[in-house]
Amino acid sequence: MLIGLSLLILLSSVAFCLRQHRREAAWRGGLLDDCAGQVATPRLGRDRAGFATLRGRLGSAAVDIRFVPDTLVHRRLPQLWLHVTLRVPLATGAILDVLRRPASAEFYAPDRLPLRLPVPQTWPADTLVRGTPGAEALLARIGPALSRLFADPTVKEVLVTSDGLRLTVQASQGARGTYLLLRGSRFPLSRLASDRLSGTLRDGLDLARILSEPSSETRHARAA
Repeated sequence: MLIGLSLLILLSSVAFCLRQHRREAAWRGGLLDDCAGQVATPRLGRDRAGFATLRGRLGSAAVDIRFVPDTLVHRRLPQLWLHVTLRVPLATGAILDVLRRPASAEFYAPDRLPLRLPVPQTWPADTLVRGTPGAEALLARIGPALSRLFADPTVKEVLVTSDGLRLTVQASQGARGTYLLLRGSRFPLSRLASDRLSGTLRDGLDLARILSEPSSETRHARAA
């Protein structure tokens, strides 16, 4: 009797874990199901952790959209970041990275940029600006656009290179009860809203348009 009861409990536990695993996998894989229409020739997929990915095109830019779960800093709630990358040649040879509220645990952000630039006076003080030589001019070109963009507290990072740019925004924040009681990272998000992605894509296209225009130095050189 006791052995049979133990076996029944064990089988019930295994079945429960399998159901939870399937439910979690379905949730991760379906997060971008409502967003495929935001890009041309959409290709939905999954990364190694099972989170949904989306690739496609937006005008001349190749678009890559994916999620990054961040549970490294235990003093705050877990975060689910959304990476939106636009791959398009930009008129710059420099790299610029602007990061809000750095916690020295942003594993997704570049950490070997040699220059730390002064933060513009009108920006929040908890902003880290880094780059390579030439990033100062790059910051001056897109500073007003970045200022408007970072007025949204859910925007975490903007990375600009000659090959394109990437925006990192908050997709969801971990449920407080689950985290405080179990230190688990359950996110109260069923699917990413289509308009949430479209706004981020629009911001990225605005930055790319500014950076695709010849700088004042280039115009002066052509005129000479």
